[in-house]
Amino acid sequence: MDLLINNNLFLKKIFKRKLRRSIAYHCCIMDYLSRAQKVEYTIKRLSEIPIFHARIIIHYWEDEKKMIRILKHHKVTEYSIVREYKKGTTPGFLNINVVERTINIDFLKELLNRHYGCDFSTQNAIDIVPYVVIDTGRDELIAFHFYDDRGYYEYHIPKSIVTRCQARCDTIV
Repeated sequence: MDLLINNNLFLKKIFKRKLRRSIAYHCCIMDYLSRAQKVEYTIKRLSEIPIFHARIIIHYWEDEKKMIRILKHHKVTEYSIVREYKKGTTPGFLNINVVERTINIDFLKELLNRHYGCDFSTQNAIDIVPYVVIDTGRDELIAFHFYDDRGYYEYHIPKSIVTRCQARCDTIV
């Protein structure tokens, strides 16, 4: 099961090209909501989804120390820095495994508050693009791409597609 939500190649294809056969996607545009309303709405939506296993992916254009400070402040221990940000166009890549079938709400609130504040140039804003991938324990994955301060994309991905993609990737290697 973990293999399904950890398939970076497949997820990259989904997030890059929104329209895919057999994948339902929904765009939630929150232009006219305040930052606090955006965070509350997003947290409410994420809380409605049952979590069997989940993963948070963060692309960041910030100093690594700042990202680690946020993680430590919220006692997030199951993380790995896949790629560091080195002051270029390629963002850093941070991977967080959700261990206890629930996402740390305080951590997520701070992350989204700082993310949604980035385009408003608020004082504590950070330049990140967060993704959340949730295995519901049923026959689908639900993935979120929080693209900027305007909203997010929500994808409903049948596991049969992921397994077919995984089989193709295994035959290529």
